[in-house]
Amino acid sequence: MPSSKRFTREQLETIYALAYAHLAQGQYGQALPLLAFLAQYGPTKRQYLYGLALSLQMLNHLDEAIGMYSLCAVLYPDAHEAVQRIAQCHVSAGRPEAARLALNDLLEEARAAGDAGLEEKVRGMMDRIEAHAGA
Repeated sequence: MPSSKRFTREQLETIYALAYAHLAQGQYGQALPLLAFLAQYGPTKRQYLYGLALSLQMLNHLDEAIGMYSLCAVLYPDAHEAVQRIAQCHVSAGRPEAARLALNDLLEEARAAGDAGLEEKVRGMMDRIEAHAGA
């Protein structure tokens, strides 16, 4: 896009503030197009990508959400929330085994890093998946 047609940082922040307000109010359908636009404008901006992924997840576009969370996991490997959200999407889509695989990788990473808090959180998620699958 020619520089004369680009939005300013302030304009993008205003659009994001509106999208964030929609997310905070659970209005995922209203947030989705704003975040999709922002993600095109700033394809590596963490808050845009996570907001877009969350909107997709909450609107039950689970495979698309998994794709966005996967991108977040690649771009921000230290942010474990993306893998946890991927697992949630797989569970919601009726794919508990895929969720377990994602969480197993995260569990190994937590063990290797000595992150007891993350390890406990992941184990709790895995236990809930097992309980849900057994129900």
